[in-house]
Amino acid sequence: MDIAVCGNPTLDELVQKGRVRISPGGSALFVSGAATYLGARVGIIGNVGEDYPSSVLSWLKHHGLNLRLLKTTKGPSTRFRIGYFHGSRRLWLLQSGQPVESTWRAGRVDGLHLGPVFNEVSESLARSLRKKCRFMSLDIQGLVRKVDRLGEVQVLRRNLGTVLRLCDLVKASIEEAKVQTSSRDLRHVADRFLAMGPKYAIMTLGAKGSLLGIRDNRKLFIPAFPDGRIKDPTGAGDVYAGAWLSSYLWTKDPVWAASVGSAFGSLASERTGLSKFRISRRELFRRTSWVYNHVGSL
Repeated sequence: MDIAVCGNPTLDELVQKGRVRISPGGSALFVSGAATYLGARVGIIGNVGEDYPSSVLSWLKHHGLNLRLLKTTKGPSTRFRIGYFHGSRRLWLLQSGQPVESTWRAGRVDGLHLGPVFNEVSESLARSLRKKCRFMSLDIQGLVRKVDRLGEVQVLRRNLGTVLRLCDLVKASIEEAKVQTSSRDLRHVADRFLAMGPKYAIMTLGAKGSLLGIRDNRKLFIPAFPDGRIKDPTGAGDVYAGAWLSSYLWTKDPVWAASVGSAFGSLASERTGLSKFRISRRELFRRTSWVYNHVGSL
């Protein structure tokens, strides 16, 4: 393996225009799918339940993913209901999955991404996995979630200093980042994350683009590709993260990697489910070049 991705794949009930569609999801699936598309050898460390479709597992294997460390546990898979209403998203937890317990004993990888969706990746597991990789990235989303009495997911402020010290890259949505740092200033938000240890910080801004903070004091605005044909934005940020990690490990250029991530995220938003990875390579890098040429400083 070149890259390992740690987190539980999910089954998502997507509610759009009054219709419900069940689709495979989760950070682990979208990150690994994007990295695999770009040529990395990727494995998933996590759990699925007995209800997880065998057709999805077969698709992942067919496309080269290593599922040796993906366990099928008794009971249901992690399941969310995701609703899109007037341009905003609401998220409900229907079923939490089992905590991830890795049995990975031998070997190292170039990159490892922590992509929890609901508290399934512990700090002790993160410390153990840090010893297995040269570069570790983290999406904080699954570490800062709580549910209200109706099961709707809310963002919780949490002390992330210990786990961030293990990481080379931290990624968060701008909403998550503002809650964690108590700041609305994008430069200050990036500085707060970078001060805790990572070399790079990415804050996604939805359809507007993203912010890339680098420890050398650069703060860069990475635009979204200007295409309004959004069909399903679910997983776009995870696709960004997987494309960033794979591209960075190959080129060591964080700005180019962010441009690939932004371009891939835009293409993924135009499709649903696993078809997010049936895209044109030529179109991906056409969009990447456009994004790269429009990166600006903050």
